[in-house]
Amino acid sequence: MPICAKQLSFSTLLTTSALFLGSAQAAKAGERLTLSATTSLSEIHPGDEGILAITIEIEEGWHTYWPGVSDSGVGFKLDIDTSDAITLDDPIWPTPKRYLQPGDILDFIYEDAVTILVPFQVDDDASAGDLLLFDINADYLVCEEVCLPESASTSASITVVDAQSTKSPAASHDAIRALYDARPQVFDPKAEHVRVQWIAYRAAIMFRDATKIEFFPSAECTELADPITSTLTENNRLILKFATSENKVLAGRIRSYERTGPVDYDIRITPPD
Repeated sequence: MPICAKQLSFSTLLTTSALFLGSAQAAKAGERLTLSATTSLSEIHPGDEGILAITIEIEEGWHTYWPGVSDSGVGFKLDIDTSDAITLDDPIWPTPKRYLQPGDILDFIYEDAVTILVPFQVDDDASAGDLLLFDINADYLVCEEVCLPESASTSASITVVDAQSTKSPAASHDAIRALYDARPQVFDPKAEHVRVQWIAYRAAIMFRDATKIEFFPSAECTELADPITSTLTENNRLILKFATSENKVLAGRIRSYERTGPVDYDIRITPPD
C-alpha cells in the first residue's frame, strides 16, 4: 500500500523511513544503533527552505528513549552543527511507544527505525556553489536487559545554486514531504472537538471522537503525581494528576485514537489566569 499522509499517523510513517533513506550519508554507528541523514533537496536556492531527515536504526530487541520524561532512561540527545548559512528549526521528534515494566516503571521508547525531521532555511546571501554541511552527533542509552551508553554520528550536505537554476529534489524528497505533512498538529485548547478543564492538582482533556488517549510528557511538563494513570485512558477523557497545584505546565505529545486512526498533537498549555 503506498504511503499516504492522510491515512497514516506521523509515527507510523516515521517507522517506514529507513526504506527510503538509501541516499543518506555514511554514518558512524554505535554498537546497537546507527544514524543516517539526508535532505529533501540535493540543490537549493538562497533563501529557500528544506528538511533534514535523520534516521535512527536500532538493533532488534533493543530500544532507546525519547527526549522527554521516562522513569529509567535518559532521553536521546542530538547535536547538529551546520554551516553559517543555515538556520535550523526545532526538531520534530517521532511519537514514542509506551513501555510499562514490572515494578511500575514507565518509559517512553523508540524501537526498530524512526526518523527525526529538522526543517531549515538557507540564508538569502548564500552563494551559488556553496556546499552546506550538517554534522550530526548523538548521545543516548540503548537498552535490552541492560542499558549501555553509546554515541553515533553522521552527516549530510546540500549545494546552493543560483536562483535561475532549477533546484533538485533528492531521491527521498516525496517520502520526506509525506512525513512532514503528517507531522503532529499544534494542540488548540479552543478547538470545537476538544475540551480542557483545570481543577486544582488536575487537568482533564477530552477529545470528542477519541476511543483512547495517550500522553507523553516532555522535560518541560510539570511532574505528574501518577504517571501510569495520567498518561493513558481507554476512553475519550484523560485526567492528568500533577504533583503540585502551582505553576502547572502541561507539555509534551498527546495522541488521540479515532476511527480514522491516531492523531498526534504537540501540546503546551497552562491554566487560564
